[in-house]
Amino acid sequence: MNLEQWCQLDERIYIAESDERYKQYAGLPYNEKAIKRLAEIKNLSSKSFLENFDRPRELVLAAIENIADSSTKKLELALYEARNKKVVSKAFRLAGAPVNWSSWRQFNSKTRDDRARKRVFDEFTQKTRFVSPVIKKRFAEIRDVYEKYGTGKKIPSPLAGYLENEHVSYSQLISFVKSMGRQAKKPFHESLVDISKKVLGREAEYYDDFYFFRNRVYADMEQYFVKVRPPEQVTKLLTNLQFDMSRIAIDAKNRKNKYPSPICFFVQVPADIRVLYKAESPYFDLQGCYHEMGHAMHASSVDSNASYWDRYGISMGVAEIFSIFLEGLTKNPKYLTSLGVTDKKVLDDLEQRNNFMELFFVTFYTANSLMKAEFWRKDLSMEQASDLYARLLKEYVGLEVPGEYWMLHHILPDAIMYVPSYMLAAVRAAELERHLQGRFGDEWWEQAEAGKHLREIMAPGASIKLSDFSKMDAGVFMKEITA
Repeated sequence: MNLEQWCQLDERIYIAESDERYKQYAGLPYNEKAIKRLAEIKNLSSKSFLENFDRPRELVLAAIENIADSSTKKLELALYEARNKKVVSKAFRLAGAPVNWSSWRQFNSKTRDDRARKRVFDEFTQKTRFVSPVIKKRFAEIRDVYEKYGTGKKIPSPLAGYLENEHVSYSQLISFVKSMGRQAKKPFHESLVDISKKVLGREAEYYDDFYFFRNRVYADMEQYFVKVRPPEQVTKLLTNLQFDMSRIAIDAKNRKNKYPSPICFFVQVPADIRVLYKAESPYFDLQGCYHEMGHAMHASSVDSNASYWDRYGISMGVAEIFSIFLEGLTKNPKYLTSLGVTDKKVLDDLEQRNNFMELFFVTFYTANSLMKAEFWRKDLSMEQASDLYARLLKEYVGLEVPGEYWMLHHILPDAIMYVPSYMLAAVRAAELERHLQGRFGDEWWEQAEAGKHLREIMAPGASIKLSDFSKMDAGVFMKEITA
């Protein structure tokens, strides 16, 4: 078997697995046995690659990560099941069903009873005891895979693999993350006091997490977005920019076990890209839909003739650029005006709240990133990770949050790293926006040529030339939210 044949076979496995996982996350009937079997086949395929090839390096990294993922697929499924069947409230219901991990955010968005939210938060935190053993075992097995298959390839740990894939050293990453966190900390703490009193009528508490604020902070502004239909608006936007919408499908239906966060599946790049999102509140729905459609815009624009690894080996720090970039339009006063939100006072107030949420994002993801990096670097126990997380949240977010909360996050207990990639991408997205403004004007989205230029940037996939628009200048992003 030559490399081209291996790539063709591996892609077929990937497509079949992605299709089944999509159905699982969509809350549709799915075949768990098929997912497990496909994971076994993926495992064999990746091992076959390592036995027969030592380049390209991108596929070496991907093969080890795929072995780690497929080897722990049963544990991943067990975690998914435990979240939905064990992390369940005994006292509170939503739409006739007990609140569980998948419907928790919707519950927080809809209820105005702070005591109820606190009780559910405390109950779910206590019930992390049901998911902790699964997370612990899965991460231990992932570490074992890297030690077994990565040592000879100079990828001895999950953290090392992540850093190489993102083309950044450990010291560079930590310095970057801490620098952003330090810059955001003081203005965030000040804004948290003001916004909490304005929105909640009290000081923020530990159960008022990032995702709760992401909805509640806009609660009194929902009326201005009730008539906005995110899927229709973003489809219109991308169509005007001449993107091929036949490659993208959007599912906005509400199902019991549908994944609680908006998510995009690259089922077959670039021809079959699927977006899921659940309605929570009008303005967040707009943001969430545009974010995931940014992923879809990106994946559907990758050159179909690009190599297998360039189509599917896009690093997380690159993949999140275009989602954060497109979501940025939902915070742009001029773009919002085109959607019918024209009151200047509303737009000014919205800008203030968006800046608050960006500061919250930086402080929260600083804590997330530093905890996960230390988890791998120092081989922390679950208890040590929780203790560290509580300290980091206190330092950067300023709230005394139970450290076990990280196990209820939708990324931290699932992904090897991922969370720092949001911070890397946020800076690059701000730089990309400035690049387009300089080339096509402030209202670049009205120019079909801007869409063409974006597709040219995205077409190489993993081989993207970031230097064409990015110098990784965090100041570009931070100045926007601290001014």
